[in-house]
Amino acid sequence: MEKKSRGMLARTFEKKIFNSRVTSANTQKSEMWLGYFAGPCLVYMVYYAIAGSYLTQFYTDVLGLSGVFLTMMPIFSKIFDAFTNVVMGRIIDKTRTKQGKARPWVLISGVCMAVTGILLYTVPRSSYAVQIFWIILSYNLFFAFAFTIYNMSHSLMVPLSTRNTKQRDGLAMLNSMGMNMLPGLLVTIILPIMIRAFGVGEDSQGTWIMMMSIISILALPGTILEYYFTKERVTEENISEAGDTRKDVSMAKQLKACLSDPYWLIIMGFTLVYNIFNILSTNSMLYYCNWVLADSVNGGTGLQVLVNAIGQAPLGLGIIVLWPLVKKFGKRRIMMFGFGIGAVGSLIVLLNPGNFGIVLGGLFIKSIGALPTYVMTAQLAESLDHIEWKNGFRADGFSASVYAIIITVTAGIGQSIILGGISAFGYISPASTAEVITQPDAIKTFFSWCFVGIPMIGYVIGSLLMLIFDVEDKMPQIIADITARHKAEAEARGEVYISPEEKAEIEQKELEIKAEEKRIEELKEKCAKKGLNFEEEERKYQEKLAAKKAKEEAKAAKRKKK
Repeated sequence: MEKKSRGMLARTFEKKIFNSRVTSANTQKSEMWLGYFAGPCLVYMVYYAIAGSYLTQFYTDVLGLSGVFLTMMPIFSKIFDAFTNVVMGRIIDKTRTKQGKARPWVLISGVCMAVTGILLYTVPRSSYAVQIFWIILSYNLFFAFAFTIYNMSHSLMVPLSTRNTKQRDGLAMLNSMGMNMLPGLLVTIILPIMIRAFGVGEDSQGTWIMMMSIISILALPGTILEYYFTKERVTEENISEAGDTRKDVSMAKQLKACLSDPYWLIIMGFTLVYNIFNILSTNSMLYYCNWVLADSVNGGTGLQVLVNAIGQAPLGLGIIVLWPLVKKFGKRRIMMFGFGIGAVGSLIVLLNPGNFGIVLGGLFIKSIGALPTYVMTAQLAESLDHIEWKNGFRADGFSASVYAIIITVTAGIGQSIILGGISAFGYISPASTAEVITQPDAIKTFFSWCFVGIPMIGYVIGSLLMLIFDVEDKMPQIIADITARHKAEAEARGEVYISPEEKAEIEQKELEIKAEEKRIEELKEKCAKKGLNFEEEERKYQEKLAAKKAKEEAKAAKRKKK
């Protein structure tokens, strides 16, 4: 059955309608901004809106639910989620299509996320048992099924995009910016205003369902953009004249290779730490604004907007500053320094939780320190290249499984910690957005530590881990050795090996030839239409072209002398 379904998948994605709009051997602007920025931005805007802190608020402030069972549900759900991640990783590894092994699943996930995202909020007005059953079912359908498909396939897009480390670094930064900064900023500015208008309490559930359903549907255009404007160049390297030559490496073999690779262990370890403190900070932010900085949902709404607009402002312009710094100093050094700044900013907020001006200043500094996280996916790609260099095979499937497990399990852990603290420290649920409540000091302290205290510790750990993550310095030799290996394998099959750089050069020449043919065709049409002499017009064009070339050469010579 599995073999048959994979064959059907391969046949489906052979159709021209599913071809990538990216054809170049080099990364293109459309690929960068549509496939790695705009697409993920829409998807993660959906994710942060419907599956993050607002889902927790929906459970506590709209449905009025609490208790041990609800607190532990996210953690227990992640056990099942971990299993589906392993299965999905194996499915991706075994996927053989013209469009690659990960991209088809990005497209498929869009419909799944849109439908299951709506189910999260259509909890029936019934008994506690019926509501809990619906929550468990919808929660697992979204996290363990729909988002698992997207998250695992998406996590491989940067590692499989290209072996060119500079191009990959640029994709990683745009991808992380699209995943984290912009969707988080939009959601935490727009949604608090909408919630203030729609309200909380049992009577507001209908408007919550309408609002979250509209947002859920945005997953569809997001995955469509990511699918059509990405390209798996690393996967395509293994497709030769003899067909797909990728080795079917068992999960056990991938597991052994990954667990024996120090760089893989470091990047996965930090991904675990980062996601735990990021989830806690994100999920506690609205509670922190509502009840530490203010004393009502209405009072906290405006503060949420300012906390995100001002406190996270550096993340918006960060890529402009980060890119030249990474090129000059390298990813590892920038991350070490940045995380130290992040820890200082977090400490400032932790020591002054009720002073809004100081809180904004501390968050501004903290956000500067968070900028280096934009290159984490590039570091994952480097660790996978290192595994391939050592072992002769890639561990994409297993790594995607582990990466997705970390993302989903930490989301559950974060939600459980927040829900557990709410139950343990005496949180008082508001009956309306205008109700003024003085929350217990214990709950205020809890929200403060979730918001900035634990992230402070995480930044310190991350900075220390980067001290030994030196694979970046070894990448030129690693890429050279892998290329030599591929060349030898191609020659052993009786094929002529063409490197990615040579492919790009050939492709560029072909594009130039086609462009020139098209120019001549258009000029002939113009001359025929206007009664002009083609030879005369072509001579004028060539003279202008020669003059432009001579001017550029003169400028280049002048710069060289300086």
